[in-house]
Amino acid sequence: MRRLCIATLAASAIAASGAHAQERMPFHVATFADSRTVSLGIISSSASTDSRFDFDVGIGLTEFGPGGAPVFRDESTHGVRVRCEAPAAVKVGGIVHPMPTAPGSGDWKQDLWKAMCQQPIS
Repeated sequence: MRRLCIATLAASAIAASGAHAQERMPFHVATFADSRTVSLGIISSSASTDSRFDFDVGIGLTEFGPGGAPVFRDESTHGVRVRCEAPAAVKVGGIVHPMPTAPGSGDWKQDLWKAMCQQPIS
């Protein structure tokens, strides 16, 4: 039941932001020494087709130049899977990355896990 509730909330949030497809809400932003930034955003999310995971997530990438203007937008959708409950994990390609007990910040996989699994429920 909890998985269904979380999946519904995540899908609703994605659908609500779908009207602003040009503005992908980033879950992770990396800044480089030359003032470029790379933003990773959730493009799609659904209940996972793999029963070992909670979500199938599509990720998009956008690079911004030093002035903040987009210089590259990857039009591909990169698929990953997320498991919220223990053992918490993010699966990229064929590799399952376990999440630490208290996920930190800075690693895109941990940031994605937090965005998908630690959504406030009202």
